[in-house]
Amino acid sequence: MRHAERFALNQWLFEHPEDATYDEVLKMIHQEDERVTVWEKLEGYPNDVIVDTIEDTKLAVEHMLDNLLFGVALRNKTEEESREEGAME
Repeated sequence: MRHAERFALNQWLFEHPEDATYDEVLKMIHQEDERVTVWEKLEGYPNDVIVDTIEDTKLAVEHMLDNLLFGVALRNKTEEESREEGAME
């Protein structure tokens, strides 16, 4: 499981099978599998909303990690070096 997927599941779920894939856990939510327990904040919400919330969290974390990696890559470069690389693409 990717880091963003694990983070998103752990952010909204109290309990889920650790050996299941991200997609399997989302399927378990849709099937109301008893091995998956949502945090109190999401109790009572429709399963589609819970899955959408988890997906939105995963996408936000992926975006943040991409920006972080891009920022780290730029940290040691001058603006001139960045412009030159952009011209090469």
